Amino acid sequence: MDSAQATGDSPPEQRFRWAFFYSVGGDLRFISHHDTLRMFRRAFARVDLPLRFTQGFNPHPRMTIPLPRPVGIASDAEAIVVETTAILDTEAVLKQLQESTPSELRFTDVRMLEANEKLQPRAVRYRIDASDPEIKDLDERRRHLLETTVVPVERRNPKNPGGTTVDVRPYVDTIDLVDGAVEMTLLVTENGTAKPAEIATLLGYPADAINHRIRRLEIKWQ
Repeated sequence: MDSAQATGDSPPEQRFRWAFFYSVGGDLRFISHHDTLRMFRRAFARVDLPLRFTQGFNPHPRMTIPLPRPVGIASDAEAIVVETTAILDTEAVLKQLQESTPSELRFTDVRMLEANEKLQPRAVRYRIDASDPEIKDLDERRRHLLETTVVPVERRNPKNPGGTTVDVRPYVDTIDLVDGAVEMTLLVTENGTAKPAEIATLLGYPADAINHRIRRLEIKWQ
């Protein structure tokens, strides 16, 4: 008799970790991080993915989005990490997921993660789809920002109405003008990162109406 049978415990549950890569566009880019997770929970349930759940009175699927996408921003480079209790037929799972999710969500790849592998972002490239003709000094603003040592930005949210001042300059790697649009690479560190809308605002774009014009092009992983 093995130890599990001797103690009356269930055998240990197998654990496999997967990274699903996908793109988001259209109106779907306006849903929140919470709603995105809920959408995936429903999608994985529809295709009978053998999800691994947390323990306790309110178990939920073990899944996480390593770099949540700001609401309104479209993306070609999203990822969600999911734990399962069995090996997946990745080709079949991707086909089933694509058939059972909105057309504005496109799965591009899935791979199994190594036992101790972490999907940790280190840099993200964004594009502001079209430059604003009202910003006459866009290139000058771009060069000034890159040449400045400290770039303070005030952050406010409902939990902190008084605001916090953050120096975003350490997170700005590159800003380029490409075919009349702005492309920028922002670093992701253990101390945080800059929000693409913050950098866009520093370049002269309207602070309250910019996310829908930004697209996440690429995430570089550690």
